[in-house]
Amino acid sequence: MKKLIQDMHEGESVITFFGVVSKAMKKTKDDKPYLDLTLCDRTGKINAKIWDKADELSATFNQGEAVKVQGVVAVFNNELQLKVEKIRRVIPEKDSQEGFEVADLIPTTTKDIETLWKDLVSATNSMTNPFLHQLTSELLNTYAEKLKFHPGSMTLHHAYRGGLVEHLHAMVFLAEKICEYYEELDRDLVLAGVLLHDIGKLEELETGLITRYTDAGNFIGHLVLGRDIVHAACLKIPDFPEILRLKLEHIILSHQGRYEWQSPREPQFIEALVVYYLDEIDTRINQMKKDIEDDLSEGAWTARSGYFHRALYKGND
Repeated sequence: MKKLIQDMHEGESVITFFGVVSKAMKKTKDDKPYLDLTLCDRTGKINAKIWDKADELSATFNQGEAVKVQGVVAVFNNELQLKVEKIRRVIPEKDSQEGFEVADLIPTTTKDIETLWKDLVSATNSMTNPFLHQLTSELLNTYAEKLKFHPGSMTLHHAYRGGLVEHLHAMVFLAEKICEYYEELDRDLVLAGVLLHDIGKLEELETGLITRYTDAGNFIGHLVLGRDIVHAACLKIPDFPEILRLKLEHIILSHQGRYEWQSPREPQFIEALVVYYLDEIDTRINQMKKDIEDDLSEGAWTARSGYFHRALYKGND
């Protein structure tokens, strides 16, 4: 009975379990109420509509809960959509007998999290600057469990359990190669910037069955939250050089690169520029791969949708 989103096809009827990412009551052109939902499982997300008895069914579940759904799969605007016929919140004692597991509802990296984490710790231990080594080691140790399982973002990139550590791992790998070629770079500062640039997301995003912004995330954002975490940690380390602290804080505040992208600062020295571009490379590759994987159109090109809003080449094989 249990069916995952990645295995669904147009026209089939399904009875399965989802997490409710979002829930909004809307009205048709004829002023008839309907429920617009975003549902998820560990393989992705799907839009769903409840056209009949919307008010009645809305009272049976809330956003952030696990639900059991019966419906028919359709395609709308080149994306899968589910027409919901029946829905209710999950009853674990009952539904576990039909295959319900919370882990099946949480999108998760396909990579081994512990292996990724060991590589990050190894990179930290390779630092020769005693201040950056101590700072990074202490912060990674303090936030280890959160860092391992946190998403990289809410929706834009690496938006799944373990996405943040996967993102950091890719950036560290690329950083090592960049620093090997450009020997004038301060390798330890680049590595520390990479490892700590998104630490504010631990306070920006609340995780669980679904991911949502915290009040601090909405009011302040992860760049300033991350700067505050690093600033406080630096002040606890005796004789931490002020200019080194300011450079690391600047990397965090400038890693989105542009004011129009809500970056409080733009990169003002080479190591900050490197961290910004490393972040861009891994983020955009992840987003483009997702757009290609999610596309349902026939042929070698995607529809002009997704993050990039342009046709992307899928290949012929």
